[in-house]
Amino acid sequence: MDVFSILWQFICLWLVIYVVIFAIRFYSSQSLTWNQSTWPLTRSSSILPTHGQARENGLNLNDQEDTSKGQRPKDEWTVRLFQVRYTTQRLNGLFSSCARLCPAFWHVWFSLGALVACLAMIVSVAIMLIAAVKMIIAFHRLLLAQDSSSHRLMKREEPVTASSDDPLFLPMIPGVTLPMSHIGYYLISLLVCGVIHEAGHAIASFAEQVQIQSCGLFFIYIYPGAFVNVPDQYLQLLSPFRQLKIVCAGVWHNLVLYLWTLVLLQGGLKLLLECAGWQSLEGNGGVSVVKVRSQSPMYPHLPPSSIIYQLDDLDLENNLVDWNQFLLNKDGRNVLPQLGFCAAMEASTTSLDCCEIDDTYPFGKSANASVSCFKNYHAENGSRKPELLSCLSTIQVLGARHPERCEHDHECSQPTMKCVTPFTPSPSGQVVRIYARMPDWWSQGDRDKVFIFEGELVDIWESIKVGILQPKSWLLPAWLPHRTELLLRYISSFTLALCLLNILPAFKLDGDFAVQLLLTMLFQPNPSTTRTMTRLHTLLIKMISYLAGFVIVSSILFGLLTTT
Repeated sequence: MDVFSILWQFICLWLVIYVVIFAIRFYSSQSLTWNQSTWPLTRSSSILPTHGQARENGLNLNDQEDTSKGQRPKDEWTVRLFQVRYTTQRLNGLFSSCARLCPAFWHVWFSLGALVACLAMIVSVAIMLIAAVKMIIAFHRLLLAQDSSSHRLMKREEPVTASSDDPLFLPMIPGVTLPMSHIGYYLISLLVCGVIHEAGHAIASFAEQVQIQSCGLFFIYIYPGAFVNVPDQYLQLLSPFRQLKIVCAGVWHNLVLYLWTLVLLQGGLKLLLECAGWQSLEGNGGVSVVKVRSQSPMYPHLPPSSIIYQLDDLDLENNLVDWNQFLLNKDGRNVLPQLGFCAAMEASTTSLDCCEIDDTYPFGKSANASVSCFKNYHAENGSRKPELLSCLSTIQVLGARHPERCEHDHECSQPTMKCVTPFTPSPSGQVVRIYARMPDWWSQGDRDKVFIFEGELVDIWESIKVGILQPKSWLLPAWLPHRTELLLRYISSFTLALCLLNILPAFKLDGDFAVQLLLTMLFQPNPSTTRTMTRLHTLLIKMISYLAGFVIVSSILFGLLTTT
């Protein structure tokens, strides 16, 4: 995707956001106050950690009482160029109610979260060190590959296989390393992870008798998130461990969210969907059609919820495994069928233009698109002898549901028939028989159909999205399992990344405050230890900040270089 297309979609996205915000302001103007000169917005010291600082104008815990009396607005907005921020106090009561439901549970829950987060900090630092080493090796390999490629005289490079030295972190850049068609999954996943993170901070604050001032959402360029403003002056009155429980609550909730998505992706989602009206094709074979790309020639013939149960002579007994192995063959060529096809030779054309196949003309040079090149069944794969080739009607030879199969000419029912098989030397001109069964509610003729596809094998894989769950009723959308699984995978990746990055003892991250509290618990504060503790904390934060910055920047740079 070119730069102008990415910029255009970026601008369109923000136009939609501005329109939505204008509509919200218009329809709720009676409850929203927009006088920013009178009531300045709460500002966090940084986006991460997402729990914020106290207001500069000295707000205290009586803000909620003032709000209930109508003296202070509950909702505030900031709208700038490619930046939107929404602050509210409406959710304070909800978080407070959650914290009061079971105080004993929250005490154990957030205490466990603090301990797990401290262990996660050690793991995160170790992963960051490994990632830095792998990134250096990856750049070294990339430079060597560029140097060696300039001295090679080859038409095509060998495919790069996965290696243990590949980078650990892959950047998610919409339009570059992330398809723009997935931008919705990207935004929703980041927002869900941020909201879960901030809900952890908010509930933990109320559980420790510290009321939050406000919370909200923000959207900066292409990064959505959430925040919670916790008053520092009340937070610092708590013991170090109670503060640690609040600081680590967001990371703990991200980790719990990751475990939940892992359970759902390992079978939980499939079980829920089966209870909701979908049926699994595991054990029965085949794959269910989720969506067919509108530009594909299969689009008008293959409706969603159809079952593709066979490709050529391969029964899809192992569902997606067989589907992927057949269509993602590294050679891009179809495996020859086990048996040939009996074809009436009187129907063949006199010209062999359809057999003049090369990379420029993968379907031959015949002007008649309904014919394809066939060769005698026992002819060698690369043989181009005219007496062994024929131009025959593709549909008549391959299109029947139960064609007459053979290994020798004498096995055919008519003496004028010959045993032939498709001649497809070019990877771009493969011929594939697709056997499909229409859904139960199909009423337009026979449910079992055979389609003949001519082209690259990977075109089928890219144009037809399939899964192993089929809806039992036409009321159930065929796309729901696929999109839900894809969204869960994005959430799983983002929430784990936010957990590991946020708990790093780096500048202004949750790990920064967590390390400071751990050092306070380790060194009892007094005039002799305070200076040592401060120096140790500053040194550690600087080192990890530089390390994290190197890994993040180099990962983005590596992703851009490898993509282009």
